[in-house]
Amino acid sequence: MRASLRVRQTAAVTLLIALAMIMLSLQHVANLARVGLEDSHGIGDLLGRTIYQRARDAIAAGGDPESALRTDAGIRSILESTAAYSRNVTYAAVVDNEGRAIAHSFPAAEGQRIEPGENLAAVLDRDTLTQIRAIYADRALEVVLPLELGDAPFGAIRVGLSPILIRDGLAKAVQPMLWTTALISCAAILVGMILAGLILRPIHVINSGLMKLQRGEKVGSIELPADEELEGVGESFRAISEKLAARSLGRLMAGVTHEVRNPLNAMTIHLELVREHLHRLQRSSRAPVGAVLGLEGREEPPPDMSGAREHIDVIASEIKRLDEVITGFVRFIRPEELQLQPVNVQSVISEVIALVEPDARRSGIVCRAEVSSAGEMRADPALLRQALLNLALNGCQAMPNGGKLTMGAKTAKDRRVAITIEDTGVGIAADKLDSIFDLYYTTKPEGSGIGLSIVYRIVQLHGGEIEVQSTEGRGTTFRLLLPQM
Repeated sequence: MRASLRVRQTAAVTLLIALAMIMLSLQHVANLARVGLEDSHGIGDLLGRTIYQRARDAIAAGGDPESALRTDAGIRSILESTAAYSRNVTYAAVVDNEGRAIAHSFPAAEGQRIEPGENLAAVLDRDTLTQIRAIYADRALEVVLPLELGDAPFGAIRVGLSPILIRDGLAKAVQPMLWTTALISCAAILVGMILAGLILRPIHVINSGLMKLQRGEKVGSIELPADEELEGVGESFRAISEKLAARSLGRLMAGVTHEVRNPLNAMTIHLELVREHLHRLQRSSRAPVGAVLGLEGREEPPPDMSGAREHIDVIASEIKRLDEVITGFVRFIRPEELQLQPVNVQSVISEVIALVEPDARRSGIVCRAEVSSAGEMRADPALLRQALLNLALNGCQAMPNGGKLTMGAKTAKDRRVAITIEDTGVGIAADKLDSIFDLYYTTKPEGSGIGLSIVYRIVQLHGGEIEVQSTEGRGTTFRLLLPQM
């Protein structure tokens, strides 16, 4: 499921702040690592130069250089005190050109070849990643000072340094940084949500207005923040709202005008026919034949009123039809006050099937209910029952030669209930699907065009949606999506 715009915007703000904090933290760690390495190099260099100076003096005294270096009391004292010199120093040694220890802070290592460590001066000249890798490697760091005899290389003074203290310093610095980053990220989430709410508020207002338009409610304007960019959006929404209202009213009035004019025209025609019929009766009964011929006692037959009665019956039928048109119009435009309460969807479907099944069975129609975990929803039970009954009757009328009517319900996403009414009737042409919910529009010769428009109105009042799929010759499926609670 795709995250909402508010969640994505909050995540983006949090991610940007977190990335900034991580970059600053990494920079801080890099600086601490370099400072730690430079401090260690300074300690090793100072100790090495002290040994170097004493070694030069010992060699200058003459004799065998290696023996002088090994037996010199000053060098031995410095080497033995390396452990107390600094916790970073692990060893100090004077080695020859082949790396064998001439004098070592651990006398047992003298005469043995000493494995070289990572040259600390070279590490400091490398990039940050190499420096971090050297700190966390198992190899010791070394400060190396070349030792010469005359102009020829004689050996070197090597001071070993442990990176453990640098690691401990980095660990102690990283932990509070992690806590700080976590706290700032939480604050960023909170700030991001607040900013997202402020930034997205106009969108929510516009969406709310569109939902009201979808439900058929009148929306004059929407309250947007005073902003130059949003001012034009508000004006556009108001213009669209007024245009939709005018178009809807115009379409509604056109339908009413058409439906009212038809029975009025029919009544006018039949009234003219009644008038002509009465006029003929009046002329035929003006002078009795016996009186004209001087004959007495002859009676005229009673006038034939069957034609007049037929026209009067037509007029009465059209008046009834006109009354139905006006009643349907009033029911459609009158704002209903919903009596919302918990409604068991399965019970309502069962009631509707019980109402239509007797007549449906006589027409060869099988009615079936398929309800899966729909549970309860908040709705007006009377209006919901009327909507489902209208759709069920509409489906039965579409199956004059029998078929199957299926009513079902199940939970849908976004906490909604999907109610379906499916028939296997004649279907609806694709070019007529957009008009079936218009008031007075019907595809049946005897239809009033009110039933589906009432269904659409009821669904709108509940804040839901209605979908229809139909294939000619195979049937039609209506799907009502209504809020669950």
